[in-house]
Amino acid sequence: MNKSKLFLFAVLLFATCMILSCGQKNNAQMPQVKYETKVLKHETRTYNISFPATLEGTSEVKVYPQVEGTIKTKTFTNGTRVRKGQTLFIIDPTEFRLNVQSAEANLSAARAKMETTKLQYESNQELYAKKVISDYVLKTSLNEYNVAKASVMQAEAQLNIARTNLGYCTVTSPLNGVIATNGFDVGDLASRGNYLCEVSDNSDVDAKFSFNETQLLELIKQFHLRVTSRGMEGPNGQLIGDAMPALKLQLKDGSTYEHDGKMTKMDAIVQQSTGTVTCTGTFPNPDGVLRSGLSASVVIPISSDSVISVPQTAAVRLQDQMMFYRVKKDGTVEGVICNTFPSNDGMEYYITDGSLQPGDEVVTNGARKLSNGMKIR
Repeated sequence: MNKSKLFLFAVLLFATCMILSCGQKNNAQMPQVKYETKVLKHETRTYNISFPATLEGTSEVKVYPQVEGTIKTKTFTNGTRVRKGQTLFIIDPTEFRLNVQSAEANLSAARAKMETTKLQYESNQELYAKKVISDYVLKTSLNEYNVAKASVMQAEAQLNIARTNLGYCTVTSPLNGVIATNGFDVGDLASRGNYLCEVSDNSDVDAKFSFNETQLLELIKQFHLRVTSRGMEGPNGQLIGDAMPALKLQLKDGSTYEHDGKMTKMDAIVQQSTGTVTCTGTFPNPDGVLRSGLSASVVIPISSDSVISVPQTAAVRLQDQMMFYRVKKDGTVEGVICNTFPSNDGMEYYITDGSLQPGDEVVTNGARKLSNGMKIR
């Protein structure tokens, strides 16, 4: 080997050693990732549970026409407030007025005939007393008089029916509230099978919502509820609304309704088809802000000493569920999918389905970098 080749070999060997040395140095300087964890336990928390709800007026009445005919007048605008007894529609009364006139004429004729048969019967009574006519003729005239009286009663009934039907041509509101039409307007045909409008008394508004069996058990435990012959009650027999805290209502725009409500009804039976319990919360509506058909969320404050809380930094979102990484005894992790709801301050998730238990250790930071079976220590 000549000197030039020997020198080149030495340079390459030196460079290789330097690279290896630098790599070892860098590897030694790379810190090992440390994952923070938390051992779960039961904790005391006060939190809100939110339930999707649909709003309804406390009284909602569909107004059906009692007679059929063409709508001649409509007196309201859809969505406005109406008073009990206020005229809403007028159905063409022409035919019904003629029916009244016809019934009045029939009644007059029946009364005239009754007077005639009455005079005949009275005359026959005198003739019978003088033995001018037979008993048969007297009884026949009495029967004719009785038939005439029945005809008068029948004519009176027909007149009352005709007058009632004429009155039905004016359709009025059955209560105070907000009105919503069913699409009927002037010129449309009103028929008994289709309601004309719906009036909702929204001075108070019911929020209809439901929750699952686990949440029912939590509420029963939290507020010491019991089932009686009158339904769900408080521990001392008070109404359920007095046994539970005031309800809040969160509107679709994210704002909280200014007036608190109370629970007014809670079914004691879980519906097998849905696994849920139906409830009603009632809210005052003095300013008419709430309307039937709106969507909102009923919020119930809960205090519990058996909450399993996990920092939100530990969660990996999977659609409507959360996944947390539980640390196994061998130092590897496994993903656990849980049902949760957030804390009031947005810092924690509360586990609601029992998938994580007290004593479990979960990773609280860097969860997005993990995968099942990965060893963290």
